[in-house]
Amino acid sequence: MNAVSEFRHDALLYAGLGDFVARTARFVREGLAADEAVAVAVIQPRAGALREELAADANEVTWIDMERVGRNPARIIPTWQQWTREQGTRSFRGIGEPIWAGRDEAELVECRHHETLLNLAFEGVPWQLLCPYDTTTLGPDTIEAVRHSHPQVLDGAARIDHPHPRPDDYAATLLGPALPPAPAHAQRLAFASGELAGVRTLVRTVLSDVPRPQVNHALLAISEIAGNSVVHGGGSGTITLWRQDTHLICEIRDTGRVVDPLAGRHRPTADQDGGRGLWIANQICDLLQIRSTETGTTTRMRVNVHSATSG
Repeated sequence: MNAVSEFRHDALLYAGLGDFVARTARFVREGLAADEAVAVAVIQPRAGALREELAADANEVTWIDMERVGRNPARIIPTWQQWTREQGTRSFRGIGEPIWAGRDEAELVECRHHETLLNLAFEGVPWQLLCPYDTTTLGPDTIEAVRHSHPQVLDGAARIDHPHPRPDDYAATLLGPALPPAPAHAQRLAFASGELAGVRTLVRTVLSDVPRPQVNHALLAISEIAGNSVVHGGGSGTITLWRQDTHLICEIRDTGRVVDPLAGRHRPTADQDGGRGLWIANQICDLLQIRSTETGTTTRMRVNVHSATSG
């Protein structure tokens, strides 16, 4: 029988590594003592420090590489869904750290959306997820946002209740905030049905100095989203491409509408007919942002690429 009757989504505000280890180790051991399955998805050095503190108990825990899985926040919910389904009738709990120092503003926005959408994805599923936030390294805006996505916040000895996210909060993840404009040097191309070859040519041109495997990787994600524009987005779209540091940024606009806040987070089934485009793109991209209103949809993808001469 599950230890909780509904999804319990708590934020843990901690101060530094020692505080993190002490408080998360207690949470893990409480679960193990109750014969619950426990999973931990945090990054280094916290993963290593918690393992060391747990000693032999660490062998009873499922360890998830959050730096890899969570690089694109849209991949986290499907990872938790798969793990929770694997537990069958056994009770379970987890620790998930989607936000860490070094995340840029675009990533932080999508992480906040992720934290809100967790409440939708696991509505009615009885388990506990603890999300740690380091008050010594994260900015005040990030800490304040925690209170809008977690029904309960553990701050020191206090447990502070907050209003549960509402349907409007879930829908808002598709509305904003607005994406920064593309730079003036970005390359643009309008396309329609039968013209996706031109999209692929433009991508290859922008990535002319990038090894072919990386180009093909980016092409797969971009082709899936461009194809969605043709099939579901009014039959046409506009692609905008530019390089930013070690990333290719691709933005595709069309006149379609995305209404499911969890779009791209649903793991496709073997017999599913269509609906894989956003999922595939999320598996490839370091970041994928969707903004959708009644007038159309913008999908912005960030893909890591390195030129052949960059070493």
